[in-house]
Amino acid sequence: MLTRSKMAPLNLKIGRRYRVDSIQKAFMHMERLQVVSLLFLHGDTAGCRCIMEFINKLSSSSAPKLRSLALEVGVKQTPRIAIPISFPAPNLFDLRIKHCDLSWASSVLTGLTVLDIKKLSPECLPTLDELISALRRMPALHTLALEDALPTLSPHTASLPRASCAMNVQLFHLEQLCLTATMLEVANVLTCIESTTSEVRLVCRASSGNPNQECDLSLPIISRALESCFKGTPDKSRQAPRSMQLSSHSGCVRLHYSTVRNPSSWATTMSRVDLDLSAECPIILDFDFPIDTRRTILSDLGRIVPLGSIEAMYFDFSFACWDGFWADILTRGGARNLAYMYLRGPDEALEELLKSLRSRKHSVSRSIDGRSQQGPIFSPALSHLVLHNLEFDSSIFSWMRPSDLLDVLIDRVNEGRGLDYLAITSTSGIFARDVQLLREVVADVSWDGYASDEEYLTDYITEEDDDDDDFMDYEFYSDGYAS
Repeated sequence: MLTRSKMAPLNLKIGRRYRVDSIQKAFMHMERLQVVSLLFLHGDTAGCRCIMEFINKLSSSSAPKLRSLALEVGVKQTPRIAIPISFPAPNLFDLRIKHCDLSWASSVLTGLTVLDIKKLSPECLPTLDELISALRRMPALHTLALEDALPTLSPHTASLPRASCAMNVQLFHLEQLCLTATMLEVANVLTCIESTTSEVRLVCRASSGNPNQECDLSLPIISRALESCFKGTPDKSRQAPRSMQLSSHSGCVRLHYSTVRNPSSWATTMSRVDLDLSAECPIILDFDFPIDTRRTILSDLGRIVPLGSIEAMYFDFSFACWDGFWADILTRGGARNLAYMYLRGPDEALEELLKSLRSRKHSVSRSIDGRSQQGPIFSPALSHLVLHNLEFDSSIFSWMRPSDLLDVLIDRVNEGRGLDYLAITSTSGIFARDVQLLREVVADVSWDGYASDEEYLTDYITEEDDDDDDFMDYEFYSDGYAS
């Protein structure tokens, strides 16, 4: 069949099941190959031999029609598969490799529009000069993804070298940029790339040195690099960021920024699924730092992307909060246009939110250590609040009582900053009587009627023991107007 089709272009892609003899037959027509995708995810021996045979065949012939090449082997493959320096595929524009090596002087790194390299061996990592030199040979590059393939820096680096503008590489066709390494290594590369890319994903790990110093050195550089995603253009195709999502995933903090106020992928109940870059969510930042330095990162959100234009924030995280958490996250009043807030998190997140919502004056809320004033009013533009999968606590010693939520919402009404909409879903510790009081303060309250075991237990006990009126202390529930 391959012979009868004469010179028709061939696309060679393997699936979970493949036949080695069929792959070898395709290799006999190197001059016709247009797309080659050999992804042996589990690194089976036969698959690795197929890739080696392909590279050997290519070295002794040429692939003039080859436009796209993707190679991947298992992490334990030894010896490592290496792409030769001389690579006779002059029309190649899309190269994606994982757990394979290459020389940064290879001719394959010329004229590409898509370059995706993941998991190079340490001895094949480029110097900064080698990387910049290779990128200069790809002026039409529109997608650049480098994961553990960046120039390395000492974990004790105290400053980043300042290259002159003449040494930078200009990638003005770049649309998507994805870098994964330590924060310093990511910042080091960003200093040398000039682009107007509209989509950026950065995965930043902490080095073994000083994480706080690493943040101080890197964050201003990362911020400047992200500015291009939101720069105004004559056709108004780019806007300021209008929404932010903060989540925790596999131990790291993830940030999404979008130019859409309520992205469709965030509008429903959030899940902990990886989201790809898109025009709707053009910036994804992952910070995999030790727990004791997480506060440093989160307190500097305003240094990464200014929050003044953010109108909606979605929070879905599991890490512990600290005193003053929301003041730090919202850069102490920086999120002045925040109108919509979705919260799913630990108990401390709700407790800190209720503390932050307390009014400067006209407060009917319980005081904290004798104080009810908390500085400027919290997010004065806030009109929509969604609480999901949280837990109220009716204990008199808790700051997470349903009556506390009622009181702080009354505070906002007294300040002329009342909510228009309140949603409470999959949240325990709040009951119909609490929701009824909330509806007297907020015009639109949505509650799914979620009932906790505690409510069933309360109903059962009162039915069995009607005469024992002292069994439940109903004074735990405030009437919402005095305390």
